[in-house]
Parts: sequence; C-alpha cells; structure tokens
Amino acid sequence: MTGELRTSNLSPKNYYELYMDVTNELREMELFFEDEDSKGDAGHSIEELYENVQHAGNIIPRLYLLVTVGSVYVKSKKAPAKDILFDLVELSRGVQHPMRGLFLRYYLLQISRDKLPDAGSEYEGFGGTVKDAIEFVLQNFGEMNKLWVRMQHQGAVRDRQRREKERRNLRQLVGTSLVRLSQMDGVDLDTYKEVVLPRVLEQIVNCKDVIAQEYLMDSVIQVFPDDYHLATLETFLGTCSQLQSKVNVKQIIISLMDRLADYAKQSPQNVPSGLEMFPLFHQYSSKVIQSNQHISQEDVLQLQVSLIKFASSVYPDRLEYIDNTLGFAAQVLEKAGGKAGVEPGCVKYIRQLLTMPLESLGLRILKLTNYGGLMTYLEYYDRKNVSVKILEAVVFIGEKLDSVDKVDQIFQYISPVIKDQEDAKSADGDDGDDDFEFQQEQHLSAQLFHQIYHDEPAVQVQLYATARQHYGRGGVRRIQHSLPPLVFGSLALAARAHEKEQKRDEDDPPKVKTKKILGFVHEIISALAQHYPELALRLFLQAAAAADAMQYEDIAYEFLSQAFVVYEEEISDSKAQFAAIVLIVATLQTLGCFSEDNYDTLITKATQHSAKLLKKPDQCRAIAQCASLFWTGTDEEPGHRDEKRVLQCLQRALTIANGAIGHQVHLFVEILNRYLYFFDRDCPSITVKYLKGLIALIQEHMPNLDNSDVSEMVRIHYRNTITHIQVKQAVSEKYLAITEDEE
Repeated sequence: MTGELRTSNLSPKNYYELYMDVTNELREMELFFEDEDSKGDAGHSIEELYENVQHAGNIIPRLYLLVTVGSVYVKSKKAPAKDILFDLVELSRGVQHPMRGLFLRYYLLQISRDKLPDAGSEYEGFGGTVKDAIEFVLQNFGEMNKLWVRMQHQGAVRDRQRREKERRNLRQLVGTSLVRLSQMDGVDLDTYKEVVLPRVLEQIVNCKDVIAQEYLMDSVIQVFPDDYHLATLETFLGTCSQLQSKVNVKQIIISLMDRLADYAKQSPQNVPSGLEMFPLFHQYSSKVIQSNQHISQEDVLQLQVSLIKFASSVYPDRLEYIDNTLGFAAQVLEKAGGKAGVEPGCVKYIRQLLTMPLESLGLRILKLTNYGGLMTYLEYYDRKNVSVKILEAVVFIGEKLDSVDKVDQIFQYISPVIKDQEDAKSADGDDGDDDFEFQQEQHLSAQLFHQIYHDEPAVQVQLYATARQHYGRGGVRRIQHSLPPLVFGSLALAARAHEKEQKRDEDDPPKVKTKKILGFVHEIISALAQHYPELALRLFLQAAAAADAMQYEDIAYEFLSQAFVVYEEEISDSKAQFAAIVLIVATLQTLGCFSEDNYDTLITKATQHSAKLLKKPDQCRAIAQCASLFWTGTDEEPGHRDEKRVLQCLQRALTIANGAIGHQVHLFVEILNRYLYFFDRDCPSITVKYLKGLIALIQEHMPNLDNSDVSEMVRIHYRNTITHIQVKQAVSEKYLAITEDEE
C-alpha cells in the first residue's frame, strides 16, 4: 500500500487522503514490529528489522517503513534516539519530489513527537540532549521548507496560480515543525533567543519566497509565547526589513503589534519596564514604508492604525506616541494631494485613527496637536461620525471641561454636530440628516454642555460665553436644542453667584455679579424668540422664577415683560396662545417678590390676554385660571388678595361659558370646581349662594347631554365633584349649607 504514495497524479487534497489511509495502516505495522522485537529469539530483533527494510525496492515504501521501524527502534532504547532520528532525517533526503518529500517528512515529525530527547523526556540522557532534539526538528523544518518552496518552480508558467493554491493548501505541514518547537519543554527563553529563533529566521530569509516568508513569519508570531516575542522583538523586526519586497510586511508587523498589545493589556506586570516597544515598531514600520515605493496609501494608514492601537493600549500616558502617529498619517495624506487625494478605502482607517484613542485618553485628546488636523481630511458625514464618537466617549467618561481652552477645542472637534458645514449640503440644498439621528446628536451635545464646570463662578461665566459663541453659529435648526441647556446652566450658576454674594466673605469676594449672569440669560433667550417663540416664552418664565427666588424684582419683571412681548408679537396659534396663558398664570402664582403695583400690572395683563383668546372655551378656562392670581399665598402668609376680582373673574367665566354652545355643561362643571377651590380657601366673596345656583344650573342642563364619550366624561366629572362635596360635609360645617339635587 505504501507504493501508492509514489504517485504524482493526485492533488494535495487527494494525496492527503491517501496519506491518512496509508499511515493508519503503518500504525498497525508499528505494533507488529514491536511484537516481533518482543519475542526475542523467536522473532526478529529491531536491529534486524531496521536493516532489512532498507532493502525494499522503491524508495518511498522503503523510507515510510524505515521511519516506522525507526520509531520502534527509538522506543526500544537499544540505540540512542538521536542517532536514529538524525539517520532518518538524512535518509529522507532521498525523496526530492516536493509533495512526496513533504508528506514523508511530515510523517517523520508526527511519529517522532513523543520520542525526542526533550527536557524531562524518558529519552533524555542516553538518547541525547535537548540540543539534539532541537537540531533534529530544525533540520527537518529546513528540508520541508525547501521542498515546499521548490513546488513553486515546477511546471509551466501558466499553472502558476494553481501551484500557489496547492502550496497554500500544504503550508500547515511546514508550520507543524514550528508548533513542535514551541511545545518542547527544553525550548526556554534563552534557548529560543540564542538557537531556535536565529535558525528559523535564517531559513525564512534565505528561502527568498514570498508565500513562505509571509506564512512562516506569521506562524512564528502565533505559535511562540508572548514573553518570547518581547525578549526578541528587535531581532524579529530587523528580519522584517530583510524579506522580499512583495511580502506583506505590513500585515506581519500589525499581527505582532496586535498580539503584544493584547498581552500588555491583560498582563502589564509581565512587560519589562525598560523595554520601549513602540519606538521599535515605529522605527521598523517607517523602514518598511520607505523601502517600498509601491506601498499603497491604504496600507500605510492601516499600519498607523495598529500603531495607534498599540500605543493606546500599552502606553496610554505617552501622548507623544499617539500624536506623532497622527501627524505622520496627516503628512502621508497631504503628500497624496490633501482631502481630494484620499482614497475611498482609506476613510475607515482615518476614522479609526481618530476614534481609537478616545477610550484610553478621554479629554486628553485635546493635548494632541495633530488630532484636529487629521479630521480635515474627512468629508462631512465621516467628520460628523467621528464627532459623535468623541461626544459619546467624553460624555461616558464624564470629565469636567474646566478651562476656556478645553471648551473651545472640544467644540471645534464636534463642530460638524453643533453647526452647519459648508460641505454638508446635498444637491437639493438639504444636508440630508435623518431627523431622529439629528435629535440624538443634539441630545449628546446638550449632555456635553453639563460637563462644563468650574468652582469659581467668574471662570464658569467665561466657559459659558465660549460655549455660547459656538452654539450661536449652529443655525436655526440647532439652537432649539443647544441654547436651553445654556439657559438652565446659567440660571444655576446665577444661584451659586447669588449665594456667594449673600455670604459677603471679605477673603473671597465675588468676582462676577449675579445680575450680569441674568443679563447673559436674557440675551440667550432673546436669540430664540424670533424662531422658537413658545420655547422662548417658557424660558423667560423660568428665568423670572429664578430671579424672583433671588429677590431681583426688576429683573423678574423684565423677564415677565419679555414673555408678554413674545406672546403678543410671535404667538398666533390659538392652541399655543391658550397654553402660554396657562403657563404665565401658573408662573405668576408662584412669584412673591413684586410690589403691589407691579404685580397688579402683570396679572391685569394676563387677564386681558385671557379675555382676547379666539375660542370661547379657551377664554372661559383662562379667565377662570386668572382668578387664582387675585387670591395667592396661605392663611399664615397671605399674598395678593382681592375677593371682588376673584368673583368678577369667575362670573365672567360663567357668562362666557353660557355662550359657548356645545360646551356649556363641560365648562359649568369646571367652573364649579374653581368656585369650590376658593370656597375651601375661605374667599369671602364665594358664598354658598353661588355654589347652590351653579349646581342647579348644571342640573338643568345635564339632560341635554348626548351619549358621546365626551359627555360621559362630563357626567363622571360632575358625580366626582358632588362626591367631593359630600366628603367635605362630613368634616367641615360650612359645606353642610350646600344642598344639591341628585340626578
């Protein structure tokens, strides 16, 4: 059966299947030889068998049998293992056909794997030394590599691609020798450094074959331990510069960097303190780029990405490593023609160069002088994606932006998110941003704003002013998202400044006036008023409440005045007007710093606007709400109180409700609840007479309701109101005077 292995007509795949069948039979033959040797005089000694099989007629069967008998010979320990193994290596030279020779030597390697005189092996000593075991594997590896390379040069030129494919299918046979070396206990760091690696690298360089050099260099990286690579880093990288020009040295260096970066990240204590790996990688990467004039822009940038990954993982504190790499990438792109010369395949690598350092550096990217310059080589959408990644990283880390330079620089980096870009417009004039995506980006920007903070209010004012400059260039579409956080942040800052003013600490006097900050707030909200009046009105009311809490009557009055101006000049939609009146009334109820004259002016204005609403139901509800403005405070601390104006508002609301055809009963029930509110708060003008009359009015109109869902809600509302009165009657005598007729 071993004679079948002499064929040259099979593909590597089919030959391998044949090889497996034959070697399975040879395993049985090995047991037979062991049995013969064990019989003593009744059988044949292993020495005889070893001699006899050498007389086989054909060399392929002869050597397979010889290797099989040799395995038994070594196991018998009747001769030193090293003598037999070296004999088999030399005799295997008799097969020079590349594929047949490869499989023969692979069989020799496989059958001898547990019979080497390795450290701690039973064959060490009499059978040889570790040095002999290493020498055997290295010799066999060298011969296998030569046979593998020789395959490339057999046959016609037109079959070149087929031969390369066949060679790649057989590469694992050669790589097994390196695996065996890495598994040997006797190959310690010193042995690897002084013996194994120099011999392996010598073989790789001398073969001068692109496929072999690429595969074997990668195999060395993968099969040997990481600490071995650290100890021999310069030797390995030096060999990379000696490889053939067509070898993908870039990928070899990247593979080694990625592996060592992961190792350094997982086991930083195992990295020698005096070993500076990055300068070595950078030095030899530069040599590769300079020595290869045809290296593509994409390959150069991919190499820089791996350098950045390595520096970020292993040397996060050495910013100059990352910065120099970014600068080198920018130089490469500039030489290629700038932004216009960027190849399509390079864009993803530029993005990786910019986003990879974010996780380990955070806000320290602001110290990288070449970071912003590299972003300019990207088109709008890619710059925006990088900006979003920056925002996500900085927001996640949560570092404070506590200096003007930091705020200014980070806002420059995220400018594609916070302001319009010249190259953002598409052919139809739209920037093409998805609305949901746009909302998410602005949400991130708003989150970033809340990281602007300094313990000294005067410094924080400067930080906010810087942010305002950048947000102000954001365009109409963005300011509705960017300016409100600035308003609320400034109001919180004003509260801090006011608290400091109140302390009157001579050792630490306030460096900024609260009124100045509130003036800044006024300017920001005014910028919103023309384009987003409803939002501006809400912010003016919020600012008025903040100023009221600090007892700044004039400033609170100004904010409320501006809210009325926005209402009068900018809000025309009836629904928006009603919502605005409700907000104004609710805000006025909470304020307590105004003088009688100022407060009366404001609430009168609110009442007048309520009466001018377009829809009768809105007028009715708004005026009923305004009644609360004339009865503020508590019994202990009464505010502005005018019982006559309360009654006037409610009666006017009732009159308007009576004319609101189709909504009468709905409004009557709501007004009844307003009457009960003031009756409960002991407003003298709201007497039982009015409550009884209003209940009778509702009872009169209730039968006119239809069977719609809205009418059913009115009935439920009324029943709940009556139930409330009954509950109150059980605890308060003044409610007992109210009598009502049930439906």
